[in-house]
Amino acid sequence: MDLTKIRAARPRFKRLRTKLSVLYAGLFVVALVLLAFVAQVMIGNHARDSVRAELTTSGSVYDRLWALRAQSLSSSADVLARDFGFRAAVASGDRPTIASALANLATRASVSAAYVVDNDGQVTGPSGALESALAPFPFAVPEGRNDAVVAVGGDVYRLVLSPVLAPTRIGWVVFAVRLDAAEMRALERLSSIPLIATMMQRDATGHWQATDRSIRSSRAIDALVERSQSGRALATLDLAAGRAFALAKPLAGTGRKPQAAILIRYPLDAALAPYLPLQGGIALAGLVGLLLVLFGSSRLARSIAKPIAALDTAAKALEQGSRVPAIVEGTDEIGRLAASFNRMAAGIVDRENRISHLAFHDPLTSLPNRIYFREALDQAISQVGRHGLAHGGGTVAVLCLDLDRFKGINDTLGHPIGDALLAAVGRRLADVAPDGLVARLGGDEYAIILSGPCEPDRPRALAQALLDALRDPVEAEDHLIATGISIGIAIGPADGDTADELLKNADLALYRAKEDGRGVFRFFEPALDAAARERHQVELDLRDAIRDGQFVLNYQPVFDLKANRIGGFEALLRWHHPTRGLVPPLAFIPIAEETGLIVAIGAWVLHEACREAVHWPDHVRVAVNVSPLQFRNAGFQAIVLQALANSGLSPDRLEIEITESIFLEGEAPVVALLHRLREMGIRVALDDFGTGYSSLSYLRSFPFDKIKIDRSFVTGVACDPSAAAIVRAIVDLATALHMETTAEGVEDIDQLERLRDEGCGNIQGYLFSRPVESRHIAGLLGRVMLKAA
Repeated sequence: MDLTKIRAARPRFKRLRTKLSVLYAGLFVVALVLLAFVAQVMIGNHARDSVRAELTTSGSVYDRLWALRAQSLSSSADVLARDFGFRAAVASGDRPTIASALANLATRASVSAAYVVDNDGQVTGPSGALESALAPFPFAVPEGRNDAVVAVGGDVYRLVLSPVLAPTRIGWVVFAVRLDAAEMRALERLSSIPLIATMMQRDATGHWQATDRSIRSSRAIDALVERSQSGRALATLDLAAGRAFALAKPLAGTGRKPQAAILIRYPLDAALAPYLPLQGGIALAGLVGLLLVLFGSSRLARSIAKPIAALDTAAKALEQGSRVPAIVEGTDEIGRLAASFNRMAAGIVDRENRISHLAFHDPLTSLPNRIYFREALDQAISQVGRHGLAHGGGTVAVLCLDLDRFKGINDTLGHPIGDALLAAVGRRLADVAPDGLVARLGGDEYAIILSGPCEPDRPRALAQALLDALRDPVEAEDHLIATGISIGIAIGPADGDTADELLKNADLALYRAKEDGRGVFRFFEPALDAAARERHQVELDLRDAIRDGQFVLNYQPVFDLKANRIGGFEALLRWHHPTRGLVPPLAFIPIAEETGLIVAIGAWVLHEACREAVHWPDHVRVAVNVSPLQFRNAGFQAIVLQALANSGLSPDRLEIEITESIFLEGEAPVVALLHRLREMGIRVALDDFGTGYSSLSYLRSFPFDKIKIDRSFVTGVACDPSAAAIVRAIVDLATALHMETTAEGVEDIDQLERLRDEGCGNIQGYLFSRPVESRHIAGLLGRVMLKAA
């Protein structure tokens, strides 16, 4: 109800004036005065209830922002706390290095200061009054928390700590954020209503007062803070600046009682100001009504009293935290007021969730929006940083995606179909990139963040997967729409150490992808693009190598210590490229596995190894490494049978070597296939034993014929008691399970003698022989037999 609507109703009231003036003027005066009074009371109550609900909602939003800020600071501190160089500096007491790292971290995290507190309570960081309060802080923080608010020297600080582990705790990284007037103004700007935030702390007498002395202590404030410690409480305070609605948020400190609290208030005058025109309008309507009243005033009173009662009931329910709609029939001013009230009540109930969601998500696709994306990208860059990258902290990759021919789809099928297509594409992108943050930046533009430790080729692989996923038509509103995407990739910090720079460079790469014909992806850095092209060329060369027979096998002997002779050979793949020369396995095996070419290459290795081994003495076995992709291939067992049948090699002379990564995608199918191979007579060995997380559990699942002790344990077996103990434990375990053992990487006599003393059955390494071509095997066997004789 507003003044414009009141003025529009004046002619109707004037027509009634003459009828009321004769009989019911006095009665109407009494009724109208009473009605005006009730209406004014209801409007006042409604205004107060609305402000209370808005203040409660803002308080909840502040709580979430407080928690998000704590999480962000904790994540920033964790990045530094996990840094190897920083941990080494803390462990060695290198204060200059610690101070430099803390200064850099404080600047990146936008905090007042950063400190390190060691286990003895020694504090490293900027000097000042806060330094003395930090020494006991890590030991005083209650269990399960990593932050607290403390008052020091008249100032209030928020402290966030993160342990430094190496591997046991050697100290803590502590952030200090000064909760001053600037922080309070930042909180005020987050609200849609003119709220005032003030930092409070206890004075010498135990009363609460503002740190900036803008609010004096009072019993009402003390009582409000006390009630707020057990739940959210609202109060009306009489302050020097006037009456105000207020709520308090005690800030947890190191002790049982908080040392500081935030007081959020809404001046009562500002809350009631929007209702002044409405109150004036009601008063004016009453004066005009006195002149226009006529027969039926009692009926008019009843028609007004009923909706007001409904509004009162709904207002009381809303005050208690529930929502009861005000049921009012009619389209007059009261009916419209009730409809507005119902809409407002529904909005208050849903506002907290909508504020949080709409602020950070795109309403069409429900994906993170540009604001969320920028904050996530800033955080990812701060976590990695150049120092973190140097110590294995990973990279940040930004993929900018743009739908091809989207404007034509919008123009042809209409905007509703276009919106449905955008939502469907967003869901498909999220499905393909579960390890990334998928966001819609606007229009038909999307972006993905890949951060943290990951495979160097992950951005390229993800981009290719996205292209493949969008090549199939997308269903939108019963339409199958053929579309595609172009992708630009920038990798930080090499391509940029800020969010703006990284996003700009990814956009430049996207433009280049469009210029190259759309439906492709391009890297921003020419060097990275060249690396991607080189990888593609290796893939093409691998296909040629399979077709042209460029692969050969070398064999490294496995020496049987108990029989004092060669007991077998491990087949090792070598690639003789016509122009590159000898290509190291690490340069092409990962590419072969990722592209699936390892299946064809592995089949060739099995056939070739069996064909060569059939000419060796009967006691000499051949061991072939099998990749997880090759092992999970449905035709693997048939390939093994075919290799044995074509060569005539006895199955007990073939040994399949696997690593525990084969079990990662499901243990039951793998164990079933291993049992089928064992039933054929083929031996199975577990390679790189002890380097994974679940090696012992796999020994329970399947009785392997052999355990291969990883070279990382063998290297120090002669000089490191712990390495020798591990080898002894593995040998004892294998003996108890009736399994053989082979030690890899044996390079000197001391290692050999120690392994022999520990009971190891077989050795393999450069001490005995490097890998040799098949034509040298006969001579190698002859020399060993001659030495044994």
